Amino acid sequence: MAPTPFEHGLALAWSDGALSRDGAIMLENLQEQLGITDSERAEQEQSWMVEISKTERRSFGDGDQILREWLEGLNDRDSLAPAARSMGRAALDVGLSKKGWKEAFQFASGLGLGEELAAGVWLEKDAEPLNGWPPALDPLAIILGLVISVPSIAVQKDTEFTSGPAFVSIDHPDANPAFLSWMPNLLPIDSEGCEWGWDNDTEIESDMPSNPMVYSQTVLLAWVRRLVAMRRDRGEGELSGLPENCRLMPSSTELKSEGNVMTLSMIVDLGDGGLVRPWASVKVEGEPSIVPAPEGISENWVMIHDALAGLLITGLETLPRQLLLASGCQVSIQAPRLDGQWVVHNID
Repeated sequence: MAPTPFEHGLALAWSDGALSRDGAIMLENLQEQLGITDSERAEQEQSWMVEISKTERRSFGDGDQILREWLEGLNDRDSLAPAARSMGRAALDVGLSKKGWKEAFQFASGLGLGEELAAGVWLEKDAEPLNGWPPALDPLAIILGLVISVPSIAVQKDTEFTSGPAFVSIDHPDANPAFLSWMPNLLPIDSEGCEWGWDNDTEIESDMPSNPMVYSQTVLLAWVRRLVAMRRDRGEGELSGLPENCRLMPSSTELKSEGNVMTLSMIVDLGDGGLVRPWASVKVEGEPSIVPAPEGISENWVMIHDALAGLLITGLETLPRQLLLASGCQVSIQAPRLDGQWVVHNID
């Protein structure tokens, strides 16, 4: 049975294995926001705590931060309502069972979005086609089975150029930018060099370094998300090494770096274990290598940690090859290194 919105909040608050004072305050705010009574909350907490007592520590992230982000997302009612309608419409395309409808409607109703979801299901002509959804509705997407279908729903763009800042640069006389079918929102820049930039108003955080091959970590982040989506498109499992019943949510992926260490985090659906945000770090110095998981965590968490780290390494290895192939430049490159928010390579 799918969790209620309050049970989902409990899972986020406890996702790092303990409930902090800030987490308790946010749960009070969540109860008020959802409009549930003290007795309803007590019943849901009792049922949920019985289940969590059977499991080990379920995350090594910051439960307070995850819960805070979710609560902030629930405040954006202007985007939640139309998204719920579109999700209801899309659920019909992927197949909506009676059980799935019942659980989805229960969860959406807990958020005050039950009527919007129903309107999308039964009056689908009044709902816009689905092209993503706010992160606050990730749990609803899982219940409806939409996580897998997002890549096929995305709208493809015609070939065009952008005049914005460069997020990828290949400095070689044989390199020319081309349209990237595997990342259609990264457009060639109409310039004398070989560069690509985002099709929106994304701003660069720092000046691009002067190296033969440079790409922003925003491009690497988009590529990592795409790697997961492509595996699903091919009918493959999530990632090798993951425990059974784990489902990744690539739209939640975050990428940060400090010095020569890059850290990837992503919300993972553990089924009965709820949603958590594990992380993994990779040292980018010479050939990228996994930073070992923290000591003392369970074997299952080590598996998730290493699978995420392996995903990041795969991204670092394959993205530059894809970009070089698209540029028509047949050269070999040296191992990556980090320069602030940029990944740089020298060309042999």
